[in-house]
Amino acid sequence: MQRRVFLHVILASTALTFGTGHTPYRQWVVYRKRHLLILTSRTDALSYPLGKRVAEILNTHLPASQARVTRAPHTERLASLISTKQLDVALLTRHHAMALLDGQPPFVDYGPVPLRTIVSMGDYLLVCRDDFAAQHAYLVAKTLSLHGAELPVRQDTVPGTEPVVPLHPGALAYFQGRPLPETEAEQ
Repeated sequence: MQRRVFLHVILASTALTFGTGHTPYRQWVVYRKRHLLILTSRTDALSYPLGKRVAEILNTHLPASQARVTRAPHTERLASLISTKQLDVALLTRHHAMALLDGQPPFVDYGPVPLRTIVSMGDYLLVCRDDFAAQHAYLVAKTLSLHGAELPVRQDTVPGTEPVVPLHPGALAYFQGRPLPETEAEQ
């Protein structure tokens, strides 16, 4: 009888340990809040090196961003991460950005997603969802615009030449010469 009670206690404590044990999910949420993660796709060989360079420029000239580049295994997973608000920013070709915005193939299962452009770089757009903080979009657009010569492709977002995916209001404010948007807490 004591052995049976002992086994129940062991099983219960094991279940409690595993049930409330360490989960990386909470730390992942904190990590995402502290770092600007720039999502790229493994199936797009050019997006990762470009994303790395964007992150380097941001870390050098906007260190508070703590920018990091990350890769999804394929563009559909990238779409899933953006559409489910697990990540905020992605580097996509204009074609893929427009398809995700409109919910067209190969993103029918994930879209339409309300994307906005932060900056345009050649055939690539640095995009975010429309709920990305205006202040953050402004600072990223400003930093990449001022240091566009350090990019391996031409940064070409200028007022009046809006890319196929509309500009984020924060980025638009920068390109129109307006001041940094206030945070929601300041309004």
